[in-house]
Amino acid sequence: MVQQDEQGNSIESKIQNVTPTLPHLVDLTSKCVLIKQLTTEILQKAEKDLNFLTDPSAEGMKSQLANSFIQLRLLNRKSNLEKNAGKLATQEAKLAMDRIHLQLQDLNYMKNYLQREIRKCRSFRSIYQKVPLLSEEEFLANAPEELKTQLPEGTTERQQHHHRMLQRLNYEKEERLRLQEVVHNKLKRKMELGDSILAKKTKIEQINKEFETGSNSSQEIVSHRRRDRDKNGD
Repeated sequence: MVQQDEQGNSIESKIQNVTPTLPHLVDLTSKCVLIKQLTTEILQKAEKDLNFLTDPSAEGMKSQLANSFIQLRLLNRKSNLEKNAGKLATQEAKLAMDRIHLQLQDLNYMKNYLQREIRKCRSFRSIYQKVPLLSEEEFLANAPEELKTQLPEGTTERQQHHHRMLQRLNYEKEERLRLQEVVHNKLKRKMELGDSILAKKTKIEQINKEFETGSNSSQEIVSHRRRDRDKNGD
């Protein structure tokens, strides 16, 4: 009996030393302590008086003990409900955390993708960088005024440089199209002259043939007359 009391006291001290994290645990702890005290008191009195349990004076303690057990069961049920609610809340929080983690992974993937694309854009070398352009001095001297307009104040030097490069490229394009048209017209004129020369050459050859034919005919006539004249002279 002494050993049981010592064990009970040690358990009670452990229970009292536990700091509860939920409000209902305080009620559970106090209710367990009360049940232990009532049970110990009833057992001690029953050991001294075997008829104590049937004594009407014990009914109050037994009723209090029964009510304490009922309250303990209610508290235990409440504890289980709150535990299940805590599990559910933890699960929902975990799902929310998983969703946030997936969103974070998506953002990291998008960030890495954009960084790669930015690096590609910065290292990209456009074909315009290989196009031979007129010098800026020649551009300013020969380009029309509408291609030499400046950006408004407040723009950065990089924007100004980009704007001027676009102007030079547009001027280069217009000049190349103009020169291409000039070359095309000259080639067309060359073909027309070639056709005209060919036609004239053909006509000259035809005239030469006709002249040669006429010359041969004249020579035959002259030869024929000479023969006739020689015959008459004889």
